[in-house]
Amino acid sequence: MAEDDSIPEPILKLRKKSAATHLRNFDSSGEERANNNDRKRPHEESNNVGNGSKLLCQEIGLESNQDPPARERPADGNWPQRESLSFTRSLVFYGNGSITPEHETAAKYIEEARALRKKYFVGDGVKCQLNTENGKSNKCEYVFSSTGVCEIYDASDFRRTNNLITVPSLESFVKDYQRLVEVSSSGAMRSFSFQRLQLLDSAFKMHTTINGSAEDEAQSGLLGTDFYRTMKVDNHIHLAAAASAKQFVNFVRDKLENEGDTVVTEDGQTLKEVFSAAGLDSEHLTIDAFNVLADYSVYQRFDNFNSKYSPFRMAQMRKIFLKTDNHIEGRYFAELTKIVLARHEQGKGHKSGAEMRLSIYGMERYEWLQLSKWVLRDWQTGDFPGNMLSSHNRWLVQVPRLWRVYHKKGKGTVSFQDMLENLFGPLFEATLFPEEHPEVAELLKHIVGFDSVDDEGSLELYYLWANIEVLNKLRKTKGLNTFAFRPHAGETGDTMHLAATYMLCSSINHGINLDKQVSLQYLYYLDQVGLSVSPLSNNFLFRKIKSNPFPKLFKRGLNVALSTDDPLLFHMSDDALLEEFSVARASFDLSMTDISEIARNSVYQSGFEDHLKKEWLGVNYKKGVTHCDEHKTHVPLIRAKFRAEHLALEHSMVILLARGKGKTVLKDMMKTFGEARNANRSILFENMTDVPSFPEQNQL
Repeated sequence: MAEDDSIPEPILKLRKKSAATHLRNFDSSGEERANNNDRKRPHEESNNVGNGSKLLCQEIGLESNQDPPARERPADGNWPQRESLSFTRSLVFYGNGSITPEHETAAKYIEEARALRKKYFVGDGVKCQLNTENGKSNKCEYVFSSTGVCEIYDASDFRRTNNLITVPSLESFVKDYQRLVEVSSSGAMRSFSFQRLQLLDSAFKMHTTINGSAEDEAQSGLLGTDFYRTMKVDNHIHLAAAASAKQFVNFVRDKLENEGDTVVTEDGQTLKEVFSAAGLDSEHLTIDAFNVLADYSVYQRFDNFNSKYSPFRMAQMRKIFLKTDNHIEGRYFAELTKIVLARHEQGKGHKSGAEMRLSIYGMERYEWLQLSKWVLRDWQTGDFPGNMLSSHNRWLVQVPRLWRVYHKKGKGTVSFQDMLENLFGPLFEATLFPEEHPEVAELLKHIVGFDSVDDEGSLELYYLWANIEVLNKLRKTKGLNTFAFRPHAGETGDTMHLAATYMLCSSINHGINLDKQVSLQYLYYLDQVGLSVSPLSNNFLFRKIKSNPFPKLFKRGLNVALSTDDPLLFHMSDDALLEEFSVARASFDLSMTDISEIARNSVYQSGFEDHLKKEWLGVNYKKGVTHCDEHKTHVPLIRAKFRAEHLALEHSMVILLARGKGKTVLKDMMKTFGEARNANRSILFENMTDVPSFPEQNQL
């Protein structure tokens, strides 16, 4: 049998074309020839199209001498001339009644809402008198005011008359928040947002129906990469539940069998004695006996859910194995964490990273120093010695919004103001005087953001945002890293908490309640606020997977990613993120292009450094999704163009309507529709001498 007989015809055809192309591009001396047809326009895919993609273009009918699809409108304002579009578009032509005065009112509300986000999240309402020129040289001091927000003064300003960094007050925030709730609840904005979201739904369905095969072909032509080899980040994972149940049980068994005589409690009990006192031995070390996996008992029950963190429902076990502040100084917790980190570092199964959460409660001033020492300590025990820093993980600090709970239970005399000072005081001290607080100063270099968990109230969010904003402005002037604010929101509770996070945050965790408020959902779409959704977690706690809005949000074009939340409780495999993708793909009928797009979104949302994002997304990723390198993201340019074009068109529509240009839009659409209809008629009758009769022919 000849070698070619065993090779599928499409692959054989591709190989032969590749060889022919290779020969054509080299002369008899072996030197590469210049080919004018290979020159690219400066604003197009000049460095990302390999032979496989060129051949693919030929296969789908695009001539090899054409410029590749432009990633944006070129500087000269003219789109490149092509013999055919890179994919099929289907625009909506608006007619009488499709644009009303109510729509114009809604568009004005949307602009007002987006201005509020700019005031807070973008920082238009924040005033900073420091800059990179004087920030490093100025000697500053901080003072916590009675308003709960830190103030920065020049050290020579003894009377504290000139606060160098100011943010909008709580009163201003409450007023703006109430206004956002008001406009989001208005009938005009709800109707308009619902209509636009429905059209985005339809547009995606039409796109995948018409262009699905073209996307598949384009993706298969991205040689040298696939979903498993593209980067994906678990943006939302709590460290205490980062290990799988299997990993945790095996770890505890190993410690009981090999370190049973280690003293693990303040009263001198050994690990073996702790188990014996509870009537437990190594035979009890099974996943079922541990009772950590979520089940029906945790649905809508946070009390039962929290108890799952404690093996055998024993709080003492949780403190020994899953806490940093215990008799063994968190050694077991560190060793278990290193096992989880090693899986990401070794790339078992696929390429992934994580953003794990460390907890700071604000109940004690020393919490930051204690946590810093735990993270930075050179642990010499366990299978993976070293500190808790990893090339494949970036730390976030989560602040449980539990002050009211602690206060009601009488746990200490810490006031809300005290809690804020405990949370942020050490951070300002480490920023202003790093030589006096070296451990905390070093830890802050490895933290990329703050999360806020539990009660999803809006006022606590303001205080966290305000102090983070002041801290960021101060650190930026000193050339230090800054922190994103990425809290939990929209998982449970009042839907309008999502209005506060829209104003304040770069992205949020969960957000599934957005399907209950279309106005906010449309705003999150327009500003591409990140949503890190955890369908398996939602399935056990608040929303069964069949009613999870994730596929709806994704199809409409919101910036959604998949995350694991708590693998210890919700996942069966050691690779929780891959399990999350697998379940989502099967449950929501997602294509390989879909899950690659979701993986790309996770990198965008993450706090990994710019040079790493360039490595994973492409050097021009900041310019937009069409500038991502599809050979790195595995997302075909066809999909990126579809998303970018529709987002741009939505913004254009809102701006035109808000400026009272609705009638002009209708006139231009009428003209465009007429041109399209006449083009169909001309092509039909000019190219056929004998046109058969068909129904309603006179409509053309």
